[in-house]
Order: sequence, then C-alpha cells, then structure tokens
Amino acid sequence: MSERAAPDFRELRTRFPTLIERTYFATHCLGPVLNETFTDLDEFRRTSALRNRALETWLERVDEIRGLFARLVNAHHCEIALGPNATACQSSLAAALQPIAGRTTIVTTSLDFPSSRYLWHAQERRGFQIKTVPSHDGISMPVDGLVAAIDERTAVVAVPLVAYTNGALLRAKQVIDAAHAAGALVVLDAYQAAGIVPIDVRALDVDVLVAGTHKWLCAPATGLAFLFVKQALAERLEPAYPGWFAHADTLAFAERYVPAAGARRFEQGSPAIEAIYAARAGVRFALEVGVGAMRARSLELTDRLVAGADSLGIPLGTPRDHGERAGVICLDVQEPNRVADVLRSRGIDVDTRPGTGIRLSAHPCVTEDDCDRVLAELAGTRT
Repeated sequence: MSERAAPDFRELRTRFPTLIERTYFATHCLGPVLNETFTDLDEFRRTSALRNRALETWLERVDEIRGLFARLVNAHHCEIALGPNATACQSSLAAALQPIAGRTTIVTTSLDFPSSRYLWHAQERRGFQIKTVPSHDGISMPVDGLVAAIDERTAVVAVPLVAYTNGALLRAKQVIDAAHAAGALVVLDAYQAAGIVPIDVRALDVDVLVAGTHKWLCAPATGLAFLFVKQALAERLEPAYPGWFAHADTLAFAERYVPAAGARRFEQGSPAIEAIYAARAGVRFALEVGVGAMRARSLELTDRLVAGADSLGIPLGTPRDHGERAGVICLDVQEPNRVADVLRSRGIDVDTRPGTGIRLSAHPCVTEDDCDRVLAELAGTRT
C-alpha cells in the first residue's frame, strides 16, 4: 500500500472561506467551515422540499455519519450513537449506571468542562460520591493525581482528553490502565480532541468516549455529538430513557421497547437532520487529510506562537510538552478581555474564558504569516 502524500495545507486552506477572510485562531470555540459544508446544506434544503419522501435519504445520512464517526476513532459501526450534544450523550450513559455497594466513587478533575462537571456531580443524588482531582499547577492534567485517586471503590473515571480551558492533553492510557486494574469504567470527553488529536479507542482500550463536531471537526453550528460505547459494555447496560431511535427496529413502531444492538440503544428521539448534513464534510476532511498530519502541522504553528510569546515576555498558560498539549494555547496577558476585543477589532479571532488569559488555536490550515500577524498585534497591545 502506498503511503499517503503529505498534505498541502496552503492548498487545503482555499476550502475554508473563514480562513481566507480573517486571521482565525478560534477553532477551539467554533471551527472554520468548509465550502463542501455549504454544498451539503444546500442538499439538505433540497431534500427538505420533498418532505416525507426525504425520509429514506435522511436515514441513510444518519447511518453514514455513524460510520464516519466510527472510522474517525477506530470503532465498530455498532459502537456509535448520536446525540444532540456531549452532555446528552453522557447523560444517557450515566443514567444506565447504578451505584453498587462498595463501588460508588466517580473520579473527575478540576479541568472538566462545566457541563460535564454538573452532570457527574448530579449523580450524587443517585448514591454516587464524587472525587475531584485538582491540577497541581492549574495548567497540566493531573495524571498522577488521577491514578492515585483510583481504588477498589471507584465505579467511573470521567475525565477530559483535552482541557477546554487551555488545551492541556491527558496522557489517557495511563489513567485508563489504572482504572481497569481497579475494575472501574472510563468515560473520556474528547470534544476538544476530535479532529486534532488522533484517537484510537482500540489502542486506548477506553470504555466510553464522547465528542462533537463544531470545533476541530468544523461543523458550522452545534446540534450533533457522538457517543462511543464498547459493544460488550453497551450490551449489558439498559438505557433509562430510550427513544424510538434506540429501538432494535426503528421503523417497526413497536408497542414495546427492544434495545438496539450496541451503542445505538443510548440514542433517544429523532436526530437533528440538518446538523448531520452540516457535520459530514468536516469529518470527511479529517479522514481525508489524516488527523495525525493535522496535529503535526498544528503543533508547528503553536510552537511558533509559543516562541513568539516567549520573546514578548508573555507567560504561557498551557503545557509546553507536545505530549501534554493539544491544539490550543493560552497566553496570560494583562486585561485579556480588552486584548481579545482589540484583536477582534483588527480582524483577528481569539477568545478568553475566566482565568485563561487569551486562547488561541492554530487550525492546520492557518499560515505562519497568520501567526506572525497575531504576535505583532499582541506586541502592539502591550505598548
């Protein structure tokens, strides 16, 4: 088999209108949209005019996107379920878990996305206890702390693969192995990883993984996420809140619920068809180019940003080690909201969150010139 040719990222850039029009460093918030996505959305509008005659085509698209997600993370097709967002996906899974005497602890981290944190902490009402492991420096993923927190009482380890705040990357395999040695399940939130960090659920041996499409997978809006559940695990769990798309035969309109095989049993009502059309091109792009190549290019660009920030004396709020960093860096500037506003007024998209400084993410199709421009503008805000 011939090796895949190295991507020409300058050529690929022409497929993203956002990257042509602006200096865009906010993929961690909302990814740039592909030309092909607008074509797919036009197709959705055409099928919408067919009304009920479009149902067969729409169901084909639903099944297709499940298959694309499966390829993205090296899962089996039957191990993928769709949901409207990562919280809903995790909620469907969490509701199927029951506390067992002597095994009631859910281990999380202080770097979880708030929505995930709220969800898992809410399980205390159902008899679970929550153990939150802090980051030792507020920047890095607390791998050693997580491993130390896992014991025979641990039921679930629910952690982000990448921190939403600053792009810190978890050395996940170490945590997963420790959890499995203690008999616990691992739920990995890969929302900030999918499309920029290679994910292989087989190599990781992770039990459950959730991700979405509007960041590094470049869907134009929210409305679609996916849930991976190991087939053997899915088959032994009974969903608490199934819908008709979770039935073994969706179109049977059966009187009684029969769980679908695999992860699809965690789906609920009708999926958002427009969001499925909108997501396809971004996932295809990641598969076409290769997430490994995209990550390598993004690291080159963020290294350039880090070096420039160092020369300006701006502290870095993200791990420097490539093994502990995904696609986002945080720069600890003074008055981050003001700086972000100034940059946006000059056509440079960044953002900020409480306690993060400014966040910048280098989509692999931005350029060195884009990096140099944002650094020059940052220098100007400090004078």
